[in-house]
Amino acid sequence: MFRNMVRYGLYPVLLFSLVTAAALAERFQWKPGTVYAVATVALLVILMVTERWMPLDVNLGMTSRSFLRDLKYISIDAPVIAGTRMLAGWLGILWAENHAGLLRDLSWPIAAAAFLVAFEFFQYWYHRLSHSGLGPVGSFLWKVHAAHHLPDRLYVTMHAVFHPINAIIATMIIQGTLILLGVSPYAALAAMLLIDLAGLVSHFNVDLRMGFLAYVFIGTETHRMHHSADTISSKNFGNTLALWDIVFGTFQYAPGQRPQRIGIADPETHPRSEDLLRVLAFPFGGSPRPAEKGVQSLDEGASV
Repeated sequence: MFRNMVRYGLYPVLLFSLVTAAALAERFQWKPGTVYAVATVALLVILMVTERWMPLDVNLGMTSRSFLRDLKYISIDAPVIAGTRMLAGWLGILWAENHAGLLRDLSWPIAAAAFLVAFEFFQYWYHRLSHSGLGPVGSFLWKVHAAHHLPDRLYVTMHAVFHPINAIIATMIIQGTLILLGVSPYAALAAMLLIDLAGLVSHFNVDLRMGFLAYVFIGTETHRMHHSADTISSKNFGNTLALWDIVFGTFQYAPGQRPQRIGIADPETHPRSEDLLRVLAFPFGGSPRPAEKGVQSLDEGASV
């Protein structure tokens, strides 16, 4: 019974808690950066403990070797994201000196919602173009984005496995939208908490059911299908909201549905996820090495 309570109740509780944290921060004028850091760490710990306690599939969970792989990507992507945010922050200050943000005078809940709708529109089409592989731009973007789809396991910290160019583009979409719309710090706090919730929960190796909320936010069930090796099933290009998937006909949701295989359809034409240097070089014409027969996948290591 308790597991069912977690399965159906965890997401609404987390969603309510994060929105409440943003509301309290605005009410008592807490520092948004501090609230964001504390809430994000708490969220990550809760999800990792739950994942350890009641995994959906042990064959999809973290292994000792895949965790070391994740740390390699994090060690590269973290400073890239930090540097990109610093640059965007500097540009934002210059912009704000001469331009008033469109959403600056709105209440933080409305501004946060408007920001998410706008950000998701740009992110949706970037993500969809990346998966299309059409033309030189689409081909390049897929080779960048492929790093995130190479692993054949799906769990919380695997969310951090992506190419640094992907990190730069995604961060600039977020920061650029924030700059152009000019939302308040507390609206930005609320929006970023929801973005992080969606990002972590969508890679959650737990049978989490969202019910009607799956038609509002991208979550475990919908994004799990996005990581299907079957390209026909790998829809749901939204990052946080299901809105633009619904509008443009790429929304796929069947409660409890699971892909037959996680990863990419043609792994033999791509570098293995643990081959970090090859993954980094892949967008620039690096020759991908076909998976060698008899070589154990990094994701096949002993579970931790």
